[in-house]
Amino acid sequence: MSAPQLRRTRRAVFGASFGFFVDMYDVYLPTVALVPAMNYFLPADMPADTRAVASALIFVATLLGRPVGSTIFGWLADRMGRRKVTLWSVAGCAVCTALIAALPGYATLGPASVFLLVALRLVDGIFLGGEYTGATPLAMEEAPARRRGWYGGFIGGGSAMANCIIAAATFAVLEFSPSGGPDSPYSVWGWRIPFVLGALLCVVFLVYYSRSVEESETWKSAAKARNPLREILFGRSRRDFAQVFLLMAGVWFTSNMASGLLPTALEQEGHISPTEVTLALIIGQGTHALVFPFVGLLGDLIGRRKALVYNGIAVAVLCAGAFWGLAAGWWSGFPAILVVTLVVRFAGGSVFAVTPSYLCERFPPATRGSGFGLGYSTPLLITSFYAYYQNWLGNLIPREYTASVLLVLGGVLIIAGALLGPETRGSDLSATVPGGSAPRGPLPAVR
Repeated sequence: MSAPQLRRTRRAVFGASFGFFVDMYDVYLPTVALVPAMNYFLPADMPADTRAVASALIFVATLLGRPVGSTIFGWLADRMGRRKVTLWSVAGCAVCTALIAALPGYATLGPASVFLLVALRLVDGIFLGGEYTGATPLAMEEAPARRRGWYGGFIGGGSAMANCIIAAATFAVLEFSPSGGPDSPYSVWGWRIPFVLGALLCVVFLVYYSRSVEESETWKSAAKARNPLREILFGRSRRDFAQVFLLMAGVWFTSNMASGLLPTALEQEGHISPTEVTLALIIGQGTHALVFPFVGLLGDLIGRRKALVYNGIAVAVLCAGAFWGLAAGWWSGFPAILVVTLVVRFAGGSVFAVTPSYLCERFPPATRGSGFGLGYSTPLLITSFYAYYQNWLGNLIPREYTASVLLVLGGVLIIAGALLGPETRGSDLSATVPGGSAPRGPLPAVR
C-alpha cells in the first residue's frame, strides 16, 4: 500500500472509530449518567416496576430511532455519498444531545419532562442510525482486504471506549456533585455535564471528519442502485439481509444486557456504591477497548465466521454465567465485581470488533450503506423491548435471572446467524456481488 493510500485508510478508519464512539456514547449515556439522577425526571412515589419500564424506555427510545435513521440515511449514503451522510447525521446528534442537557425536570414540567426526554432520545436515535451507514462502509472500502478485520476492530473499539468515557465523566462529576434526592447537586445539574460533553464531542468529530476524510473511491466508481432499500428487502440481497438480521438480533440482545443493564445490575446485585460501579466500568471498558483490534485480527486469521461463532459461545456461556452468578449473590465487594465486569465486557461486547468488516462484506457497494444500516439496526425493533421480555420471564423465574436467559438466547442467535452465512474474509468490496467479483445479474443503475 502506498503512503498516500495508507494515510487515506488511517484517516477513514480513525474517523469511523471516532464516529462509532460518538454513536455509542450517545446511545449508552443514560444507562450510566442518568441512573443517579432519575429522581429528577420521575416522581419518588412511582412504583418500582413502572420506574424500571420508564427508565428502560429512555434508553430504548434511541434504539428504536436507529432503524428509522438507517432507512433514511442508508439510502442517502448509497445515492449521495458516505461522507455527506456521516456529517449530516452527527450534526443532528449534536443538536439533540445539547437540547437534552438543557431539559427541566419533573418538579418544573411534571410528566412532560420525561416525555420530552424520550422524544429527544428518539430523534437522536434517528440521527445516530445514519452515522454508521456512511462512516463504517467508507472506512472498510478504504481498508486493505487482508487487514480489514484489524481495522474493523479499531472501529468497533469506539464502542468500548465510549462506555469507558461515559463512566469516567460520570465518576468525575459525582466527585464534586453528590447524588441523592431530586434536589441533590447531581440530580439538578451534575448529569448535564456528560451530555454537554457528548455534544462537544460531536462538534470535534465534525471538524475532523470534514477536514480529513475523503469520499470512498469504491462508492464513486460503483454503479448506483435506483432503489437500494428494495434491493436489500425484496431483491437479490434479501437472503443476505435475513441472515444478517438473525445474527444482529443476537448481538443486540447481548449488548442490551452487557452494556445497557450491567451498571444497574452491579449496583443492585453486587451491593457496591454508585462510585464503585462507575470505577469498575471505567477499568473494564477501558481495558476492553484495547483488545478490540486483536479480536478483529482474529477474524483475519481464522475467518469471520469462526470468530463470530466463538463470540456467540462466549456470550451464551461466560457472559450469561457471570450475570447468573451476580444474581445468585456469589460475588460481592469491589474486587469480585471488577472481575465480573471484565468477564461481561470481554465475553459480551467483543462481537462488535467483527461486525464492521463482516457486515460490509455481506453487501455490494451499490447497496452497502442501506444493507449495513438496516442489517445493523432493524433487529433493535425486536430486541429493544428487553425490559418487557424480562417482565414476562419474571413470571417464570426470579427477575434477577432473566438477563442470563436473554444472554443465552443472544449467544445462540449469534452462532446460528454466523453458521447460516458464508465466510467473507478477503472479499473484494468493489465487486457487484458480496464475496466475489462475478455478478449474479445486473443492478438497475444510473451513473
